[in-house]
Amino acid sequence: MPFRNRLLAVGLAAMLAGCVNLQAISTYAESAAGVAGATDAAKRWRDSDKKLREQRLDGDVCPIGYTGRLPQAQFDAAYDDAEKLHQAMSAYFTALGELASDQLPDLAKTAAPSLEGIKGAGAKVSPEEEAAVQGLFALLQRGLDAYRHKKLRELMTSSHGDVARVLGLMRKLADVYAEGLRGERIQAINFVKCEIGQSDLGDKYLGRRELVRVGADYDKALSAIATYKAALQKLADDHDRIRGALAMDRDAMTRTLKAIAATAKELDKAHDAVAKL
Repeated sequence: MPFRNRLLAVGLAAMLAGCVNLQAISTYAESAAGVAGATDAAKRWRDSDKKLREQRLDGDVCPIGYTGRLPQAQFDAAYDDAEKLHQAMSAYFTALGELASDQLPDLAKTAAPSLEGIKGAGAKVSPEEEAAVQGLFALLQRGLDAYRHKKLRELMTSSHGDVARVLGLMRKLADVYAEGLRGERIQAINFVKCEIGQSDLGDKYLGRRELVRVGADYDKALSAIATYKAALQKLADDHDRIRGALAMDRDAMTRTLKAIAATAKELDKAHDAVAKL
C-alpha cells in the first residue's frame, strides 16, 4: 500500500476509534436490535383465530370465528419464517453495536428461511427481497471476525442494500398483520352486536359500552402496528445516515451520530407499544 494510503487508513482508524462516536452507535444499535427483533405483531397475527375465540364466554349465544381462513399450520409456518427474519435483523444491529464497542458478536449458524410459509400466507415476496434475505443470512454466516470498528463503514456499505430490502419486507409483513387484525376486529364487533341483540333491555346499555371498548382495543392495537412499521422505516433511514456519518470528519461525525442516538427512544417506544399486542 502506498505510504499516503497507509496514512489515510491509519487516520480513518484513529477517527473511528473515538469512544464517544462509537458509543453513540452502540447506544442506537441496542434499541434498533430490540425493535427489529420484536415478533409480537407476528405472534398476534398467527394467533388471531385463537384470540378471537377467547372472547366467547360460557353462556354466550352467538358464534365467533373466521370462515374461509387458511389452515392454522400455514400461519405457523409463516410465523417461523418471519421469526428468522427478525432474529437475523436483530443480530445484525447487535453486531454493529458490538463492533462499535470493539466486541465481536457470537452469532449462531442459522439457515435462511425459504419464505414459502410467508408466500403461502398471501404475502407477495419479490425476487429482489428473496435474494436480500439470502444475502443477509450469508453475511451473518460468514462471521464478522474481520470487522472491527474501523471496518464499520465498509460493513454498512456492503450490507446496506440487503438491510434496506429486508426491512422493506418486514414493513410489508406489518401491513399483512394489520390487515389480519382489521379482519379480526370486524368479527369481534359483529359478535358483540349479535350478543347485544340477544340481550334483554337492561343489558343493552352494557352491551353498547362493550362494543365501544372492543373497538377501542383494536384501534389501539392497529395504532401500535402502525408505530412499529414506522420504526422499521426509521431503521432503514438511520442505517443510511450512520453509514454516511462514518465518512464525515470527526466533528461532523460526532454531531450526527449523537443526534441519531438521541432518537433511539423512538424505537424503544415502538418496541414497547407492539409488545402489548
